[in-house]
Amino acid sequence: MQGALAKKQPLQGRENFCMNNDIFHIAIDGPVASGKGTIARELSNRLGIPCLDTGALYRGIAVHIRDAELDANNESVVVDALQAIKMDVEIKDGITHVKINGKDATPFLRDNDISKITSIIATYRNVREFSTAKQQEIAKAHSFILEGRDIASVVLPDAKYKFYLTAKVKTRALRRIADLAATGTTVTMRDMKKQIKERDNRDTRKGGLEKVREAIVIDNTKLNVEQTIAKFLSYIK
Repeated sequence: MQGALAKKQPLQGRENFCMNNDIFHIAIDGPVASGKGTIARELSNRLGIPCLDTGALYRGIAVHIRDAELDANNESVVVDALQAIKMDVEIKDGITHVKINGKDATPFLRDNDISKITSIIATYRNVREFSTAKQQEIAKAHSFILEGRDIASVVLPDAKYKFYLTAKVKTRALRRIADLAATGTTVTMRDMKKQIKERDNRDTRKGGLEKVREAIVIDNTKLNVEQTIAKFLSYIK
């Protein structure tokens, strides 16, 4: 996201969200590097509602596939591996932590090769069903903010608020390059734009990415974090 995230006090009324016994959900869908995770975490802080990074579940599976040296392009191999996976998900300090068969996959979720593997395995029906069931299990007992590709269309079709967050390819490439640079990984703009376009195409065709008709579309190409948050909050009553 463009601009530093300003530290602000939670909005007045935060306690009302926390104390309300009614369960409701906020669904945020959008393409890779549109800023969904950053916005979901900040909304969580402002509203007092936990957020779940649904992509972390897919990435956790991808870490297992990589570490087991399995062929991510072989769907049957991935599906077979899925049968032996026990996934534990915990949200700590706004971050979604994933353990696969007792091993913490969280430190590796944003590795560039994991992003590539994730974009492949997320197109497999069995993988999506596995992840969707886990997401619904986590969200059913509490109000939640979920961000991903198919939250409003598949995971939580009855969500009270549905958003679609997007940005231009170049802006998203710059964000992803910055994220990787923070981990010591260097990728050229040309290569990153190519990766993002390929990911968008794959996500749209087979990865579940969908903008439902009733979703509120927010383009944050020219918005920083605070401005994007203000847009979201203007719709959340």
